[in-house]
Amino acid sequence: MTLPTTMKAIVLTGHGGLDKLELREDMPVPQPSAGEVLVRVGASAVNNTDVNTRTGWYSKAVRGDTGSAATEGYGGASDADGAWSGALS
Repeated sequence: MTLPTTMKAIVLTGHGGLDKLELREDMPVPQPSAGEVLVRVGASAVNNTDVNTRTGWYSKAVRGDTGSAATEGYGGASDADGAWSGALS
């Protein structure tokens, strides 16, 4: 069986309303590695975490370096960690 090279996806382009959800029909299909499988998804659910992420209810400013605290002990938050933005900001 030959796998397609592209697939449809709904992409979140930023925090905000439904206008931040974009239908793309040219997303590359992931290529499974040895011991992995590729599953075709016909539909999926949307839950409160999806909605809260889209609206920006969770912090928008957390950066990739936040995890460094796990290896450096509990020294407190740094400026790179961002701040809570609140549900209505």
